[in-house]
Amino acid sequence: MRRSEPDVVLYLLVGALMSIGVANLYSIEGFPPFSWKYAYVRQLVWAGIALGIMGLSSLVEGGSWRFFTYFLYGGSALLMLLTAVVAREVNGARAWLDIGPLRLQPSEFMKVTTSLAVAAFVTRYEFRWERFMDKVGVALLIGVPVGLTLLQKDTGTALTYVAFLVPLYRWGLPGWVIGVPLLLGVLAFLTLLYNWVKIGLVLTGVGVLSYVGLFRRKYLWGHVAMLGGLWAWLALSGVLYEKVLAPHQRQRIESLLDPHKDPRGAGWNSIQARIAITAGGAFGRGYGKGLQSKLDFIPQRHTDFAFCGVAEEWGWIGSTAILLLFAFFLFRLTTIAEKCNSPFALLYGYALSGFLWMHLLINIAMVVGLFPIVGIPLVFISYGGSSWVAVAWGVGILQSLYRERSLRLFG
Repeated sequence: MRRSEPDVVLYLLVGALMSIGVANLYSIEGFPPFSWKYAYVRQLVWAGIALGIMGLSSLVEGGSWRFFTYFLYGGSALLMLLTAVVAREVNGARAWLDIGPLRLQPSEFMKVTTSLAVAAFVTRYEFRWERFMDKVGVALLIGVPVGLTLLQKDTGTALTYVAFLVPLYRWGLPGWVIGVPLLLGVLAFLTLLYNWVKIGLVLTGVGVLSYVGLFRRKYLWGHVAMLGGLWAWLALSGVLYEKVLAPHQRQRIESLLDPHKDPRGAGWNSIQARIAITAGGAFGRGYGKGLQSKLDFIPQRHTDFAFCGVAEEWGWIGSTAILLLFAFFLFRLTTIAEKCNSPFALLYGYALSGFLWMHLLINIAMVVGLFPIVGIPLVFISYGGSSWVAVAWGVGILQSLYRERSLRLFG
């Protein structure tokens, strides 16, 4: 039986975003000549490699990806462990492995293989959320790469694994597993802004009103236990902040709250990024006319803060258009996953899209000063060969599974 055609629109979206990324790098570097020493030239080469791998991956039989899933996962994990042991430290992290003239970041490929592994595990016929060992299996599959990433001292990348809540929720993970950590995180952050006792009193008032009004005086001891737990968490949050977080992590959070407290140190990146974004206005300064990036006011202007160049030169309208294009690309991934007629492809597509959503949300929030600086690039806009190739590979795998949608009678 003949395989179906791939989704051409998805290919066009990848190509469009890559083109924008290369054009932005070319402008940031001041329209230099065609030479290997410039980032935009190297990124052109990486773009060609990424597109080639994406095309080849889509030609592979879809079932092969599921068959070799755990081999790919294990190989990626070993490569990450090797990187943590032998790689040299760059910007405080051991995340890049030098192979001759190339610098590889195995954690980018680990995201794709972990997506495959989790999708394969939870779509097994005998998988049940009620089973304790199944929960342990999912936790281990996600926990191993998180642990290896933390071993590399790359906290930002480890944070992106929160994205797995999206596909797991799609596959029946209880909503409270997402809601409770989110609530605790918000409360912990609020303790940095307000006195924890005042927050506790507000929560107590809300709890009493919900007990009397919404629950009509039912579940008394449940309310008492919940409020007691929240009070304990509020009291503990300050201790955890001081004892668990490293000094540089606390510094990043404090610079988020008040970047002008250390304007030439920890707050420099945030201040300069905001200046660049504000300078762009509605329509931007014009392509090639951005000053903040070209004059090196913005550190990491090629990678984590590459979007500042877009905002300064293309303005709010141009930036919004690019973000909408990126969002359309991500929605296209989930749409294709839904059409694959395969639970494995469905979960894998949601995991891949979830990772990219995390990159988008964290990077943009970091650039505009709504999130601490954690070193998360914006895929296809920021410079980085491993990131581009890994995502293109992931898209190619999804295309391979999508091409066999008419062959799948049973998921």
